Amino acid sequence: MPSIRMFRRVPPWTLAASALVAALVLARTAPPRLVQGAAQLREDLELDVKSEYSRIKVTRANNTRTLWFVRDSGEEVIESRVDLQRPDDLLVEYTRFMFMSYAFRPNPQKVLIVGLGGGSMVHFLQRRDPGVKVDVVEIDPVVVSIADRYFGVRSGGNVKIHVADGFEHLNTTEEKYDVIYMDAFLRPSGGTDKTGVPLHLKTLAFYDQLKKRLNPDGAVLFNLNPHPGDQNDIRTIREAFPNVYVFRLRNYSGYVVAASTAAERMTATAIAAEAAEADARLKAPFSLRAMAGRLAR
Repeated sequence: MPSIRMFRRVPPWTLAASALVAALVLARTAPPRLVQGAAQLREDLELDVKSEYSRIKVTRANNTRTLWFVRDSGEEVIESRVDLQRPDDLLVEYTRFMFMSYAFRPNPQKVLIVGLGGGSMVHFLQRRDPGVKVDVVEIDPVVVSIADRYFGVRSGGNVKIHVADGFEHLNTTEEKYDVIYMDAFLRPSGGTDKTGVPLHLKTLAFYDQLKKRLNPDGAVLFNLNPHPGDQNDIRTIREAFPNVYVFRLRNYSGYVVAASTAAERMTATAIAAEAAEADARLKAPFSLRAMAGRLAR
C-alpha cells in the first residue's frame, strides 16, 4: 500500500466541522459563476473547502445542487448533482447505470456503497427500495459533513455511514452484502490513477476482499471513468470475478462494470428481462431495460 497521507485512517469529526466553518466564511462572498454545458446554468457558489483529501465545491442553480471535486490543475469534475425537490432522481448518468445491479441481484437486502459524494445513490435507494439496508463507507469526513448539510444524507433508519478507508472497512467488517457499489475517488496523486481512484482499491487483493464480503450470487458495480489504463482495469476485474459485464455510458466515454459471483453467466436477453422487471418494481424516472442495451459485446 502506498505510504502517503491519503490512506491513513480519517481524522476526527472536528476536522470536518472546522473546515466547513472556515469555508462557509469564504463562500458567502464568492461571486456566482457559469458552468460550461448545454444548459449554461448560472450557479451560485455555496462552499469552497479543502480537506485532507480533496478540494471540494458546492454550487446551486435554482433547485439543483452540485458537488464538485477540483483537481490540482484547476479542472472541476462533477461528483454529484441533486434536485433538492426530487433528490432520488439521478441526474448524473453513471449513477443510473450503477443500478443495473438489479438485473443481477433483483431483491437485495443489504448493500454497501464505497464513496459517498453527495449521496444521490443513497437517496435513490431510500425512495425506490426503502426496505434495503444501506451501509456507506467514505474516507473523507468533510465529504460526510457536506452530504449531511447540503444534500440531506446522513445516518439514520436503514442507512449507516462509516468514516473509514474502503479497504480497511472491507478487511475488518463481518457484514455480508448482496451488492457493493464502488464509487471512490480522491484528488489524483501518486497514490491514485489519473481519475483519482486509489490504487489499492484496484488490485486482485482488494477484489478478493470484495468477494469475501458478498453473499452467494452477489454483485459488485464499478464506476469506471475513462483513462489510459481503463482496459487494464477491466481485465483485472475479469481476472478476479467469474462473470463480468461492461456497460458503455451513452453521453460519456466511461463505463459501469458489473462483476458477479454467480456460477452461470447471464445472457443479454436475460439481463434485459431482469432489467424490465426492475423497472416495473422501482418505477424510476429512467429505463434500466434501455440501459441493458448498452452491454458491450
